Amino acid sequence: MNVLNALKGLFKGKGGTDVDDSAVSSTMRSATSLWWDAFQGQLPFAQTHKNFKPLPVAYTSTAYLAQLVTGEIKFEIADDELNRHVQKNLLPNLDRIVQQTLVGGYTVIKPYFVQSGEMFFDSGTSRDFLPMALDENGHITEGVFFERIRYRGKIYERRECHSFRNGVHTVRNTAYLYGTKRRVELSEVPKWAFLLPEGQIPSDIPMIATFRTPYANNIDLDSELPISIFANSLGTLHEIDEAHSEYCAEFKKMSAKVFADRTVLKENSGIPDDYFVGISGDGTSTMEQQIMTYAPQIRETEHSAKINKELRFYETQIGVSSGTFSFDTQKGLVTATQVLSEDRTTYNTVCQIQRQLRPVLQALSRIIVTLARFYGVECEDGECAIEFGDSVFEDTGTEFNRRFQMVQ
Repeated sequence: MNVLNALKGLFKGKGGTDVDDSAVSSTMRSATSLWWDAFQGQLPFAQTHKNFKPLPVAYTSTAYLAQLVTGEIKFEIADDELNRHVQKNLLPNLDRIVQQTLVGGYTVIKPYFVQSGEMFFDSGTSRDFLPMALDENGHITEGVFFERIRYRGKIYERRECHSFRNGVHTVRNTAYLYGTKRRVELSEVPKWAFLLPEGQIPSDIPMIATFRTPYANNIDLDSELPISIFANSLGTLHEIDEAHSEYCAEFKKMSAKVFADRTVLKENSGIPDDYFVGISGDGTSTMEQQIMTYAPQIRETEHSAKINKELRFYETQIGVSSGTFSFDTQKGLVTATQVLSEDRTTYNTVCQIQRQLRPVLQALSRIIVTLARFYGVECEDGECAIEFGDSVFEDTGTEFNRRFQMVQ
């Protein structure tokens, strides 16, 4: 269930924070719900065909950009043991976190320890995290994580409220029987039994790191929250889906058929297969008059061109180079196999996203050390190392030839 669609039901009169105090306006709640629906291939437009066949453009495009952003990333912190947790439990999930950020506008990341001493990293998106307050840079300083668990036939919901004030980060855990006002003890759910109702961590920064998209909010000009990478492309995404549905319908409408009198087709035993279409005839005409073939030319090229034209519009809207996404009649939606160094549009967009990600990782390294020391773990100080790499943007063959010619 989408948290954003049920915020009022979740918070009003249930001992939690009133939704009116949140940083999410009704306009942003509606917009965010549309972005996640589009990510699932469910756009809020009337379907133009009985067999509507959307293309996964929103998913493919965000996955493509996330791959470019994190494909060669290197993120290491000074302490060896803590860095082991980062390499094992954060970096493998960073690609997914970046993609979710591009879809929903923002993601918050927090480290946490389990009883075994292993450190893991939790992330909340605009779909399942409610921001309550932001600082001057748009980073979230107060908000609520949600977790739901089915236990013994019932669904329980835990609300983990975070707030950072006066050098102290406070975490409060409450649990409810989902869908009711009944508050339950954390110990009723075994997974939550070891959690404290409240804890305070001295820190000079919030213990949650906020990753935002680099785009200005033109959905709600009064909101401090960022927007999805395709927030202004929902209409184009629908046009792409409509064009693809028409492409698929073309084959069904224009497929070859034989119209014949039912008496001709196996006498009166019925139609042998879908290739034949039985009609009612007079039964007295000649055999040639009772059979009519239908085999029009399928306009495959024209429909493919329509899909690719809409893809060009979409590329411009999200800031990637023309020709990045193409509709192939045999493979479906495909992406460019390599980003050439001469093509700057995609490169600039990826650099913008990486500039947003770098301070997130820097803040996260400080949060990791602060949390570890809070739990009594000795760890080394030192700057974290962050490298993104750019070989995915290089046509290595062309670059090698260019440098070889310079040497000559």
